[in-house]
Amino acid sequence: MRRRMEINHHRTYRGKAAVFLLVTAALLAGCASERTEDELSYRKIGIESMQSGDYEGALAAFDGALACCTGKITDLEIDICYYKAAAQYASQDTAGALETYNAMIDYDGKNANAYYLRGCLKLGTGDTDGAKQDFADAVKYNHSDYELYINIYKNLAAYDLAEDGTAYLNDAFSIKGNDAKSLAYRGEIYYLLGQYDNAIKELTSAIDAGSAEANLTLAQVYEAKQDTANAQTYYQAYVDAGVADSEAMNALAEIEMGKLNYSGALSYIEQGLSMESVPNRRALLQNQIICMEYTGDFAGAYEVMTAYTAAYPDDAEALREYTFLKSRVDAPAGTEVQGEVVVTEDTGTDGTDAGTDAGTDGTDGADAGTDGADVGADGADAGTSDGSGDSGQ
Repeated sequence: MRRRMEINHHRTYRGKAAVFLLVTAALLAGCASERTEDELSYRKIGIESMQSGDYEGALAAFDGALACCTGKITDLEIDICYYKAAAQYASQDTAGALETYNAMIDYDGKNANAYYLRGCLKLGTGDTDGAKQDFADAVKYNHSDYELYINIYKNLAAYDLAEDGTAYLNDAFSIKGNDAKSLAYRGEIYYLLGQYDNAIKELTSAIDAGSAEANLTLAQVYEAKQDTANAQTYYQAYVDAGVADSEAMNALAEIEMGKLNYSGALSYIEQGLSMESVPNRRALLQNQIICMEYTGDFAGAYEVMTAYTAAYPDDAEALREYTFLKSRVDAPAGTEVQGEVVVTEDTGTDGTDAGTDAGTDGTDGADAGTDGADVGADGADAGTSDGSGDSGQ
């Protein structure tokens, strides 16, 4: 199983931990000046560096921001610490990220979000008991947040601890509320528990109460019930509501792929890839390559595959497919490649059959890269206490 958490990770970085500890010591001692413009400027630079993948630069900026503070700790400094931990984890400095969360919890022993995020990291390091304790502390200090219970379940399930996670889902039913958001969350919990009839009831009520997001979960429920028609209806309703994300676009694309409408699928994929936040870029690119092959656009598929293998060099299946596509693009028309004859578009052959074998193999790869219940999903946007950070939830 491909195990993922709510925090992205890409490349290695070491350092800055000592600086953070010094800054933390100064912050915890307390002083009396107000936040400065320099602190906000450094924070902005750090966020922009993270978005561009420059985690070393991001960490330097966040350390610079924290060094600017010479007064009482405010929500701004806590927010910057969340970003710092996210950048450390994204750069594969898990030890540094744990150190940052430890310092935050030492400062505020009731910080539920810090407990949750530290628990996520501990799962990844194999400290299951430590993770479970952190999750228990998280709900102890924030026992009325549906999303926290759901995300704890998703993380535990990703590490083959679904039974422990299910207990959190059941506990979440103790949260009361009949507003649209509460109905939508309860519907999602029923969906995760496999109680689809109850899920449909709650989610339908949530939609009636004005929850556009409930359309997405309801679409997933119908997809789990293998009711493709209703699934597509609610995915489309989610898109039409103007709140759709790249996950929904990929789901709609896969429905079209299941109907062999690869051109239609490509349209959804392109919309998904063009969005500002694309946490499932890998899955979208995999499906884009498959669809291009089935529509006979081997040159386009090769171009996308070239970029894909550069971004994800660990995908052995993609490397094999890259070799196949390269042979396709390089071979002159009429040449036999792996038992198939390369044709040009003006011969009237659409190339669908030629892409079948490669496309089938690629489909498995797409499934492997698809974000499941969005444990990470989407997960790079809710790590801060005010929801503005990218340390993930």
